[in-house]
Amino acid sequence: MVRVDIETSEMNKTIQFYEELYQEKCKARFHYDDLNLELAMISHVLIMAGDTETRKELAIASATFVVDSIQEAKNFLEERGAVCLTEPRQTPGSWIMFVKHPDGSIAEYVQPLPH
Repeated sequence: MVRVDIETSEMNKTIQFYEELYQEKCKARFHYDDLNLELAMISHVLIMAGDTETRKELAIASATFVVDSIQEAKNFLEERGAVCLTEPRQTPGSWIMFVKHPDGSIAEYVQPLPH
């Protein structure tokens, strides 16, 4: 997924832009209270809205991968030399974890929860 980091005040305008661009409605939108972060998904775009400091912490990931099973992804990645920087944790709309790949890149893995 393509990650778009914005200020919270820009969320509605940004969602509208990507809905029009992809001709697709927002398929998920939720608030992650622990980080005071709002997330939205439209097509292959993940919009992350929050304050500058929170977004800076999450900017360590260069990509977001959506998976069917966070635990299977964790096992697969570790078997191939990747290092889980965080254990899978549940957010209001998904399971997430951050992983360092053998090439040094860092990615976020997301398993959306059923609606």
